[in-house]
Amino acid sequence: MLILAPLLITALVICVYNFISIQVEISQKKEELAKLTAQVTEVENDNKMLGRYSEDSYKVEYIETIARDKLGYAKPEERIYYIVPAD
Repeated sequence: MLILAPLLITALVICVYNFISIQVEISQKKEELAKLTAQVTEVENDNKMLGRYSEDSYKVEYIETIARDKLGYAKPEERIYYIVPAD
């Protein structure tokens, strides 16, 4: 019985140590998860903003095409030549 008590105490100490180290690791992983979740949210917001920019640039190009082709507009440094068919 005297030999069994120190073994049980040693086993209990090892179990408590393992439990505490696992709890510390879980806490660290939760912090890491929170940071990564924040990064994902930030990247998703950046992607939405960049998506809007690309849509806006498409709109600008479309408007520029309509202004040039249908309304005859040109940039200040450009010259527009019209070809008149010979009758």
